[in-house]
Amino acid sequence: MAIQQIIKYNSESKYFAGFLQAMIKESGIVGSVSQSDESIVLKLDDSDANAVTEFSALSNKYLAHSLFLGEIQTINIDANHPKADFTSPSYDISACPRCLEALTDPSSEDYLNDSLRCNHYSNEISAEFYDNKYYSPHYTQGSALLVVDPKNVQKLFVMTPDEIKALFSIEKPTLKVTIKDETLKELSGKKFINIKSPHSIKSNLVALNARESEIEYLFYEESDDLKVAVVQKNITVIRDVRGVSKKLQDLHTDNVLNRFLNIAKEAGFIKGVIGVNLSSRNGITFLVSNETGAKIVIKFQPFVLNDVLELMAKDKNKSRLLPNFSQKFPQIMQELSENENYGLFETIATVLELQEKSFESVSDKSLEFHGNGGLKIDANFSDEGFDYVSFLGSIMSFKLANTDEHYLAYSIFEALGDMAIQTLLQLKVRFKVENVVMMGDMFENSVLYSRILSKFTTSNPYFSKGFALDD
Repeated sequence: MAIQQIIKYNSESKYFAGFLQAMIKESGIVGSVSQSDESIVLKLDDSDANAVTEFSALSNKYLAHSLFLGEIQTINIDANHPKADFTSPSYDISACPRCLEALTDPSSEDYLNDSLRCNHYSNEISAEFYDNKYYSPHYTQGSALLVVDPKNVQKLFVMTPDEIKALFSIEKPTLKVTIKDETLKELSGKKFINIKSPHSIKSNLVALNARESEIEYLFYEESDDLKVAVVQKNITVIRDVRGVSKKLQDLHTDNVLNRFLNIAKEAGFIKGVIGVNLSSRNGITFLVSNETGAKIVIKFQPFVLNDVLELMAKDKNKSRLLPNFSQKFPQIMQELSENENYGLFETIATVLELQEKSFESVSDKSLEFHGNGGLKIDANFSDEGFDYVSFLGSIMSFKLANTDEHYLAYSIFEALGDMAIQTLLQLKVRFKVENVVMMGDMFENSVLYSRILSKFTTSNPYFSKGFALDD
């Protein structure tokens, strides 16, 4: 007899299966590992009780959690001593628990070895992945935070068990979390911050030194890496530069349509599918794929601040808005007039009087509101495309009415979610399709993500389990 486990795994990356293979080899158990079709199949001969016990002990001690790990089905099967030798390429993942043990144990020959490379996941070549980040106890504007001691996580931040699990997975992603510690709030001037746990040998050594010096956290300049959002029970990869999520196949020459088609294929949507890409970098587009091909059916036109303000001044229903707004908030209008290249979210951040002019700052502000139900922000279409004049004018009107900035920011993301839902419902009727795919880095914002989940639930919108939602 043998034990067979079918492990749902939402990535083609082979390191997790590689860890299992290495433990088979070390424990001496007769077994095999294979990986295909979003599953890892583990077969173990259970006739040797000592080997089974040893394998179990090794996996409990050294097998790290993975972001892509799903349900596990265990059954007993008839098998003639399954045996195979699985190998894995090298990946830019965290030092594994066994490496960390060696790195921090004074009796180990690899104690504080800054050239240590992990070879514990059956990887043929221990490739070197250079960490060029500079870690400092001093905060600068826009810094992300390195968690140097797992024991302090719940003291410093408000995090769900799923967020903590993701933070310390073998992939070590970056997550946006709520700050609990008042000292950290005062130091950073923030209520939310991007954090990650040590990923490289260098950052682990830096963290070890910080712990010994009783430093609770370090800061570093953030760059694109592996960004994950945890909303309700959904763990979603927003952006992946490290290459641990699924690799896109070449299904279309357009980058946005190519990602759309890959996610639709992952979901098993064959006959027809519509989708939306809510991207702070690539704009907002609505897409369709059916028997005639794949195409973008709606694409938001570029936001040009001067043109929007000119049209607002000429609009008979909004002609008094700009003078009234200028009279009450001359400093805001002055900044807008001096920064004609501001994009949509930079403009919104200016209207909300946020220090940082970015999508992220508006997103962070929206997370401060904890009530139910937002304001009615106009997010409609005109003959020219998306009606930026009404959208921005609506935001400015509520600002004139002394609406709290966090409530207004919250309402903006609810409005974008409602706009996406209504547009997708119309496209479902127009193209006679039922399947819906959601994409784009705006889903890092939990207000928007939750709005889609709660108000669009009957359409069962699909968020990818293995692909990143944006470039």
